[in-house]
Amino acid sequence: MLRNYLKIALRSLWNNRLLTAINVLGLSVGLACVVVLVLFAQKCLTWDTAHEKLDRIYYVQTTSTDGTAYNETVYPLLGQMLRSYTEIETGTHIQNFNNPWIEYKGKNVQEETAYVDSTFFDVFTFPLKYGNPATALVSKRSVVLTEKVAQHLFGNENPVGKTVTVNDTLQYQITGVLEEIPANSSQQFQVLMPAANLFDQPGFRENADWYNTFSNTFILLREGANPAQLQAKLPQLVKAHYNADAKSTVLRLAAYQNFVYTENPRFAGLIYGSVIIAVFLLLIISINLINLNTASSLPRAKEVAMRQVVGATRWLVLRQFWVESGLVVVVSLGLSVLFALYYLIPTFNQLGDRGLQLIVDWNTDYPTILTVLGVTLVVALVAGTYPALFLLGLKTTDAVKGKLSFSPKRGLIRQRLLIVIQFTLAVVFILGTIVMRGQIVYMKDAKLGYEKENVLIFSTDRAYRNVDQALVQGQTILNRLRANPNVVSFTSSEQTPVEFMNNFNTYYPEGNEARKVHLRHGPGAVGFTETFRIPMLEGRNFSDQTPADSVNHAVIINESAMKAFGWTTAVGKKLRQLNDPLTYTIVGVTKDYHYRDLKDKVGPMLQSYYGRQSLNTYLSVRLADKAKAPALIAQIEREFAKIPARRPLTYAYLTDEVAKAYRPLDNIWQMIRFVTLVAILTACAGIFGLITLVTRQRTKEIGIRKVLGASVVSIATLLSSDFLKLVLLAIGIASPLGWWLGEIMLNYFAYRAQTQWWHFALAGTLAVGIALLTVSYQSIKAALMNPVKSLRSE
Repeated sequence: MLRNYLKIALRSLWNNRLLTAINVLGLSVGLACVVVLVLFAQKCLTWDTAHEKLDRIYYVQTTSTDGTAYNETVYPLLGQMLRSYTEIETGTHIQNFNNPWIEYKGKNVQEETAYVDSTFFDVFTFPLKYGNPATALVSKRSVVLTEKVAQHLFGNENPVGKTVTVNDTLQYQITGVLEEIPANSSQQFQVLMPAANLFDQPGFRENADWYNTFSNTFILLREGANPAQLQAKLPQLVKAHYNADAKSTVLRLAAYQNFVYTENPRFAGLIYGSVIIAVFLLLIISINLINLNTASSLPRAKEVAMRQVVGATRWLVLRQFWVESGLVVVVSLGLSVLFALYYLIPTFNQLGDRGLQLIVDWNTDYPTILTVLGVTLVVALVAGTYPALFLLGLKTTDAVKGKLSFSPKRGLIRQRLLIVIQFTLAVVFILGTIVMRGQIVYMKDAKLGYEKENVLIFSTDRAYRNVDQALVQGQTILNRLRANPNVVSFTSSEQTPVEFMNNFNTYYPEGNEARKVHLRHGPGAVGFTETFRIPMLEGRNFSDQTPADSVNHAVIINESAMKAFGWTTAVGKKLRQLNDPLTYTIVGVTKDYHYRDLKDKVGPMLQSYYGRQSLNTYLSVRLADKAKAPALIAQIEREFAKIPARRPLTYAYLTDEVAKAYRPLDNIWQMIRFVTLVAILTACAGIFGLITLVTRQRTKEIGIRKVLGASVVSIATLLSSDFLKLVLLAIGIASPLGWWLGEIMLNYFAYRAQTQWWHFALAGTLAVGIALLTVSYQSIKAALMNPVKSLRSE
């Protein structure tokens, strides 16, 4: 029996090959998008679940004076907690202090390095390809590499036991090689080194006290331990051990399984968004499949009626249609998997840059596979059942004669409802694309508080072989820049307006300790405000010509910081920092400028004078004439080529660096745009199927109208008008829904665009235009049909 089902199914699909091809194409592309979206959601929902003891892993947060919780603590905290509380089984720091150079037989590599304790593998589950996790980090001079780094240095051999040179001087032994770290892991690193090495760094030793918060502290609770009871003990620990200026610190335990959500507050929105888009898209392609199947099955009304006359049951008819629908879905599913694996996923990974990468692992991604198979089965059943029931509902005596006795309007009401749903979702997608694009344009065109044009930024942190020599030669380069007529101004700084540090501390006006303000702070630089043309509200920038800047520990604050202190003027005022005997003098106040992208608000900020101008991390140059930039670039490259270093000199225009900050949003917009295109094309395929069904049912009517003198335009208008009404109804439904979803999406941004009336007008115009093009083809084709053939059709 199955063989007969297959033969009839293949014959039927071939006879309706145009609709079959549209069906397969729309379903395969749509399912491919659903597969990728579901896979993305699964990777996000299973974030960090590879850790076997995840439910017992916690991390410690510090709450600042303004109530903001952040993930850094004082470094000695972990050791004291392990000594004081039996509820804790073990713990580890994860410290990103620097990225040392590792050398083996002339091969150099510098990768992201995490300094951890020897108990790291007791807390987190990161399997080793080579080595023993229990002993891999016990020795101070041990190092664990990822498989990628080990491959670069040692090829395919097992490197455990081999010795590498770190930073040209120290000898370390390879004690382990990590298997590939999952993309959905919060901890991403390429090198692990014992945290004991950090105490060889003077800067680290000085700050590893009970005041400075820069360490990430993770603990593993014992089985059955109550985290709430442990947290209740932490205030006593603060009172007993913290620095006098930090006694007001509040510590909080947070479950590590929520770590990614606190690090990225928008993470949950990405998951919900991908699931909603997947559901919407699945509805559209399911409706499309139902409509096309119904349209292609209409000529088979006589066949179904004959089956019933000779004794076929409803179940036999349903099985036949299920087989046909199943064939279409299975072929589409196969094509969708290929399309997803070889196009969509690589494109997604390319757009994701160094973020989440979708890597399909058939052993661990079975939930996605089962979900897609289950959804596909449901779609096949629904798409096969609907047209079968549609034909079984016809009057058998008329259907045998080739007559369709039901009212077209009554018979098509459900299909029209499906079209309204389909186009409603498509218009919502169009609105989402327009709104997201508007937000990106708004952010890119917004005034940043500085001038980004005509500024070259050279990355001069090149890992110099001889730092002292590099500083001397760097002064020569800076002196030549001062004499260059094409250089308006320049600054050598540790940061740029798009690369600001995440350092914070608490300051208060001298003599008024009650007025504490939590400030972002970092190093300032001579020429910084001049080069980036950041307006000064009052005062001046740092100057090498003013020795008092160094003596008075000069600082510059921004407008938000001045307001936070409650001042209307700030120049000359003195600031103190908790746990710091120095007094800082404010010499200038800048207007607020966006040192990050516009997703977050500008907060209070302070920059300190870090000494006379010298070679630093970045060299930013404002040009008088951009056309002469190649000559300047060539000159600077020649000068820096004389300084031995491990990394080449790189440069970029500030405008490109600002654009790079918005690249993740651009990538999201591109993905939404692609899904919207798929949704629109699929909706068009659905309406194409429905207009095909209508024209077949009204063939005789069209012939009579032509005999009576109706023109092609009038007949095409008659057939098209009903569908345009459906699209207009869909636009009316989609507009408030799209506005609501757009507001939710825009609320993720601190500085946001406003939803405009023309967004809805544009979305509606596009929807009507696309629908009109789709309907016109079939309407004009029907209107041009020979009326003699039309009148003989029944």
